[in-house]
Amino acid sequence: MDFERFHEIDENLTSSDVSQMKFLCMDLVPKRRLEKVVDGKDLFMRLEEQALLEDGLLIPELLLTIGRLDLLDILETCKGEVERNLLQRDDSTNSSVINTELKLASLHCQTMPQRRTEPKMLLEISEGLTEENFRTVKFLLDLPKAKLGTSASFLDALIEMEKQQKLGEDNLEELHDVLEKCDKQLASRIEQFQAMSRQQEQGGTLPLQEVFNNDPFSPMPVADLDGGKEESLFGRNFNDRFGYFTPDGCYRMTQRPLGHCLIINNFKFMNSTDLKPRAGTDKDKDDLSRVFERMHFQVEVLNDLRAADIKDTIKQFAERNHSEMGAFVCCVLSHGEKGKVLGVDGKSVEIRELTLPFAECLSLTSKPKLFFIQACQGNRSQDGVWAEDGQMDDAEEGAYEDDAQQAAYRSIPMEADFLIGMATVEHHQSYRHTSFGSIYIQELCRKLEELCPRKEDILSILTKVNYEVSKKILNGKKQMPEPRYTLTKKLVLPMD
Repeated sequence: MDFERFHEIDENLTSSDVSQMKFLCMDLVPKRRLEKVVDGKDLFMRLEEQALLEDGLLIPELLLTIGRLDLLDILETCKGEVERNLLQRDDSTNSSVINTELKLASLHCQTMPQRRTEPKMLLEISEGLTEENFRTVKFLLDLPKAKLGTSASFLDALIEMEKQQKLGEDNLEELHDVLEKCDKQLASRIEQFQAMSRQQEQGGTLPLQEVFNNDPFSPMPVADLDGGKEESLFGRNFNDRFGYFTPDGCYRMTQRPLGHCLIINNFKFMNSTDLKPRAGTDKDKDDLSRVFERMHFQVEVLNDLRAADIKDTIKQFAERNHSEMGAFVCCVLSHGEKGKVLGVDGKSVEIRELTLPFAECLSLTSKPKLFFIQACQGNRSQDGVWAEDGQMDDAEEGAYEDDAQQAAYRSIPMEADFLIGMATVEHHQSYRHTSFGSIYIQELCRKLEELCPRKEDILSILTKVNYEVSKKILNGKKQMPEPRYTLTKKLVLPMD
């Protein structure tokens, strides 16, 4: 054991860090000896006594799991290197030490007797629980109050529940019921865990082992979801580990129905807004409905929503249970301004208000969330330019209108696994034909129907949409769509 480096790590660990590491090590160290651990040095000594530090990977993995990536510098390593080393070890050995570390590292997918509820899932819940909600949890739990004093943490409560056999992989009901009364999102995290457990039992695949929502780093072998041979896994995203990613590095799109598709179609605006009706928008709505129904989405169309109704609708969809789904789609057809779309009352909804509720939706974690926005992002029009040795652009003059409104700047932050297809770049107008629909949505639908059956990925398709739209001349002006994405895998949408 490198005492000097471990001492430096211990000096930088908070009491919360130590508590989390102790909780993760409960299957590795006898409980009586673990109870006496008060700091990192004590924990490192207990792990050394169990001969768990021989390969030098357990401490880096612990730090990786609790999110203390800064302390990996002390060990002269980094997240990527740790993940690669763990994967190599997983591929090369089946030593008893590694099998002992199964509960912590999720390195080997084999059943162990008397398996605890996955500690990393519980640790994730503990990190999402506010102090106020924890006080409610302590009050509602049927545990001796002396065991849950003022200094007790949520992890202490979980340990006590396990001791009294009130918590286990097949015994999560009491914890779920308590969380349901104070934090429905965390309760849904348990529902997701249980759904995945049932999936594994029915499919005869891997025992449940979860990890934090770390960014996946490279495609790796996965278990055959049809009951084939199990292969080793490590460091995969939670949904990745349960078949939400395919062996070739794609999101899994085999669920039926595949997901919900919400279409918000604003046509007639209130008289007080001075905003014109969006003639042609019903053509966009009908074509989007047809295309996404072909992709096995459950399409729901809502017409002429005020800003408050848009926000309420988004919240309701984000609160749904998407555990059995593989993706989510939202299409908004309206007037807009920079970073915003408008309700029929002329009030604005920031695009971030459309996306962020789904970033917090646990049952959509690691699943693609697609947003297509047909609305202007400003008042500017784009002029075409002559390219040397180029041909003239395709003429598309006609009854085109813009969906512009005075702009106000707000950025659009995104979390992982999002794609936002914008009809136009910031500051500029997008155009809609009064009979044939918007140029962006119509080209999007055409390319999806043409290229999805050929198994082209969504980013390649959107690149072709960009090209086709950019060629058009609309009322003497140009339009340039803009996809923004944080997808972590290739997305190939099905069209059977």
